Amino acid sequence: MKELKAILRTKSGRRLAVVSVIIFLIITAVVFYATFKLCENIHQKQMNNDLSEIQRIIDSSRNELAMRSRIYEEDVLTRAELGMKIYAEESEKTDAEKLRQIRSAVSAASVSLVDEQRKILFTTGVVSPEESFSACLQTLEPGQFYMDVYTTPAGEGEETDHQESMSLMMLPVDGNSKRNVVFEFPCDTVLDFYNTINEWPSMLERILFSRDTAAFVKVGDRIESYALDTLSSGEAQRVRADLNRVFQNSDRFRGRAGESRTRLISLAGRRYLATMMHDSGENADLLLTIPLQNVFRNGVFIAVAISALVGLGIVLIQIYIYRCVLRAKARKRIQGVSIGWICRVTWPGLLTILVVPVFFASMLLMLESRTNAAFFSANNRASIQNEVEWRKNQENKIRVTFMDIYQKRAQTIAAYLAEHPEEQTREGLEELSRIARSEYLMRFDKDGQETVSSNSYTGFAVGKNLGDQYQSVLMGYPSAMIGPEADPYTNQMQISSAILMTDGGGTPDGFLLAVFSAGDLNAEMNRMKLENTVNQFIVQENHVAAAVNDADGLFIAHTDPKMIGLKAANYLEDFEPGNSYEGFTEYNGKNVYLSASSSNGRTILFMVPGQGDLYARKVFALMLLGMLLILLLYYPIAGLLSARSVWNAKEDIPVSASSGKPMMVFYNGFVVFLTLFALLTMIAYANGWWTTFDFVFSEQWTKGLHLFSFWAALFTLVITLFVLLVIQTVLNLVEKRLSLRTKTITRLASSLITYLAIIFLAFWILNMFGVNTTALVASAGVISIAVGMGAQSMAADLLAGFFMMLEGSVHVGDQVNVGGVSGTVTDMGIRTTEITDRDGNVVVLNNSKVTGVTNKSRHRAEPEPQPAPEANHESETKQDSKQEPEKGSEPAAKPESGPTPQKDNKPEAGPAPKPETQTEPKKKQKPRLKA
Repeated sequence: MKELKAILRTKSGRRLAVVSVIIFLIITAVVFYATFKLCENIHQKQMNNDLSEIQRIIDSSRNELAMRSRIYEEDVLTRAELGMKIYAEESEKTDAEKLRQIRSAVSAASVSLVDEQRKILFTTGVVSPEESFSACLQTLEPGQFYMDVYTTPAGEGEETDHQESMSLMMLPVDGNSKRNVVFEFPCDTVLDFYNTINEWPSMLERILFSRDTAAFVKVGDRIESYALDTLSSGEAQRVRADLNRVFQNSDRFRGRAGESRTRLISLAGRRYLATMMHDSGENADLLLTIPLQNVFRNGVFIAVAISALVGLGIVLIQIYIYRCVLRAKARKRIQGVSIGWICRVTWPGLLTILVVPVFFASMLLMLESRTNAAFFSANNRASIQNEVEWRKNQENKIRVTFMDIYQKRAQTIAAYLAEHPEEQTREGLEELSRIARSEYLMRFDKDGQETVSSNSYTGFAVGKNLGDQYQSVLMGYPSAMIGPEADPYTNQMQISSAILMTDGGGTPDGFLLAVFSAGDLNAEMNRMKLENTVNQFIVQENHVAAAVNDADGLFIAHTDPKMIGLKAANYLEDFEPGNSYEGFTEYNGKNVYLSASSSNGRTILFMVPGQGDLYARKVFALMLLGMLLILLLYYPIAGLLSARSVWNAKEDIPVSASSGKPMMVFYNGFVVFLTLFALLTMIAYANGWWTTFDFVFSEQWTKGLHLFSFWAALFTLVITLFVLLVIQTVLNLVEKRLSLRTKTITRLASSLITYLAIIFLAFWILNMFGVNTTALVASAGVISIAVGMGAQSMAADLLAGFFMMLEGSVHVGDQVNVGGVSGTVTDMGIRTTEITDRDGNVVVLNNSKVTGVTNKSRHRAEPEPQPAPEANHESETKQDSKQEPEKGSEPAAKPESGPTPQKDNKPEAGPAPKPETQTEPKKKQKPRLKA
């Protein structure tokens, strides 16, 4: 601080301060702008990827709905045509009787007869709301499938949003369009899936459940949201009002080429980064938002850290140049300064100030990029797993949907044949097979022998041509569903439905076998398979999604279909199927970040490039290049102004400024910065402010030699050394107020703590870098046996130091004689002891060698006064005390009359370490001895 004050008091120093502040502000502006653009680009790519994946899910769901609707439409048309066949055959019955019979035969909700004006002539009872039913009749065309979804009305005092659905099919009577029969069928299976597609929150959750992204969808006047259920009613109204304004200005989110753009929006007084997509199929607008603080929070921490280091470097370079010039002036090596001389003398400082901030900024920016790559990889891997599980559940629903439809269709045909046994002919079955849209129909008797078929197949029998699964129907079970399986004659995938037939008394009389094509079902099952789910997952360039079979380690799904069936271990280093993995590795010779998780016998993988994308690397390069250029331009000016301030601050120059090595300025400054940075980072991590280091300190990555382990090891080292420094400082302060015995204990404790800290750091850092410390300890045991006496000697030293601390046999400051070495104990550690002899030489002895100690200080510090032989009377005791100085006069006079060289040994023969034990008569004896 004195040096900075000396610089700033001069005119050149004030100019230097102004220039330094300007340069610092310029660099800070560059760093903040570049960092924020980088963070915005990272989140924009993530949101665009989410939009693409959401669009894929919407398209996939739409195709599945179309498939289910088509299958259900075929079923409705089948039952309606069968109803019209019944209507034509029952000519002797009235229209009302026909309609009731048809309703029962085809399991319709209602059947109605309408005239050419679409007015109802007869009906069995419409189930749909009358208004919607009447409105639909005006637009319904013969043979057209129509589905209506409506909400059931709530009862008194009840609230409900339960939905029902009905499908309508209208067919003309005898080809006469003047009269038509309208069939009303319930379609619960289609409604369930229809609701799934239109439930935007559940659909968005399939992708966004692991993100910090909120989504809003506007369909018509309805706005739905995801992950904002915690809003209060007041906040929800404010958000809805703000959203209406955002959706009205949706053109702001479209670029010139039609691509989605990110914009800043405000919702309920909070700022968000948002992007929007328009879904033309549903005529819906989808808005994705991320809180602005989540986008730029990491950027703020990074920019502040880099700017603080640059600012510190500017201050340190000024002090460094100041000391270099002052040192040269003190040694009279120069008569003046110039820019050339400054650059030539202070180039080590220039190199330091360029390398350290750039290296730190590079490592920090690289950490941010790699952490985002890790989050991106882990999130997408979790999305794939969630999609796989969702599709696995959908497989059962799709299978049940097909089975129910085909079974009901077969039951309808079987019921018709039971009512009309005359139709159990080849011609009748051919007509019914056409109506039912089946492959063929076959009638079997109670012995399992085929009696009639709609095709040329003859002589079929259960157990011979058909599997044993049909035996259950012959035993009286209502039905059996078989398949999908390949037909032995056509080799086509088919589904078979066997329906029990009975005679007039209700006794089982064989069954009807209806065979349907399973092409649609198999297509849906294949689309739901794991390999198709992974292969179709939307990924960016150079991103890889894959799945590995844990049993054999082979790829069973991959973004590149050519990799399916190959062994994963041949392409991925440090990867074992069946285990979770988070970290950097090599894939096909390229560095990637791999996120892997195993479940149900397979491991899902997602890989992203470890080096980051091209945009991020450009931002890194431009920012670091700008920092270098600005510092290079600033350095000569700072050097010249700092040197001039030395010449102009003659009286304010500190005397100690020219002493010591100038480079220590950087060492001390950067060590302090790194320690403070580590402490602040730990505080930010504890409060969840800096998500980058949330990932580093949580150790979600697999240990190894990579960037995450480097930062974790660096912070562990800094924090441990800081704690060790605090402990040793406290011990040193306490030591000054303690006795010699306690001083010895504190020094030994300080030495022990240092050794333990070093051992802890070594094992912890090795563990972070992927070294098996357990095996290392075992190897150390083997090595200790091999080295034998060497290891024993070290153990003996440590044990000896431990017992010296407990027993207090030797203290710091004692005058001792150990193994021919005489001197003062100046320092004691857990392994060694230092003794300074009379000539000032320091002798270091292992604690195990400190044996046979002659402690002269202990002898003088603990003597007991020898009583005279006749010390029983008080008068004799007083007389002896008066004569005691005379008895001690003879030995006290020896140093005085001894040879002159012994005066150099006066410190050794000086007063004992405990002068308080001397008596008052000894103090009075000194003038008599000198006299």
